[in-house]
Amino acid sequence: MLRETSRKKEDLDEYIRFWTESNQKRKDRRDHPEQLPPEGKVKAASGAFSQTLDLIVARYSRGDDLVALRDDLPGLLEQREKLLYYCDALPEEKQENRVMYERLSDGAYIEYCRWLTFAACLGADQAHIDRALALIDNPGVDALFDRIAIALGDHERPVADGLLYPKPYAPLFEALDAASVQQGKLIKSFLDGYAKTVKSWGIGIISKGTEPYHPGDWCFEAALVVKLFGIDDSAFRDHPLYPAALVHGDPA
Repeated sequence: MLRETSRKKEDLDEYIRFWTESNQKRKDRRDHPEQLPPEGKVKAASGAFSQTLDLIVARYSRGDDLVALRDDLPGLLEQREKLLYYCDALPEEKQENRVMYERLSDGAYIEYCRWLTFAACLGADQAHIDRALALIDNPGVDALFDRIAIALGDHERPVADGLLYPKPYAPLFEALDAASVQQGKLIKSFLDGYAKTVKSWGIGIISKGTEPYHPGDWCFEAALVVKLFGIDDSAFRDHPLYPAALVHGDPA
């Protein structure tokens, strides 16, 4: 059963087929020493991680079994480990170039939230989550991300004084400590403003479904906060960007 109803199953099938093949070619080039210079290997490793994540998103949109999606999580860890490996392998004079791949940029922020959402909601073991948080790093940079990491088990993590991206994340952050009667309203406000903001960042949200070959429009951060902080999602469970099946399972 399709979960992302603005997509067509055949479009998602084609997206998954094409990018699975493309990602394998990218990984083959990256892992052969004669194919790419060190900086190219870093770029390819970053791209392979992103595409592996997008393929999981596309499978979620298509309605693939949630247990099967959990089985894809080790691939994410593998690709992110590869990025670290190739960053470490950069020559000394190129080490500064790794910053662009390891900082908490807007695109990385969304990708890492997606990764942690799938891990938390699909029941990844604590070892996977701990390693993911270690690879993501960036403690004390963003208060929302720090609170999420602490809820996932990184209890010694420092908490930043504020938000790295107050737009759109301020309502979601405020919901963490709001009274229960306000939490649903705050997260609904966050969901309503999410697409416009991240589209301006160039992130994969296309609110009117004009592009057929796309993994699907979701705001996984909302599900992550609901799962970790025990928030009642009844006020926004039917929101088109909210991946409710990750929290509640698919309807019978």
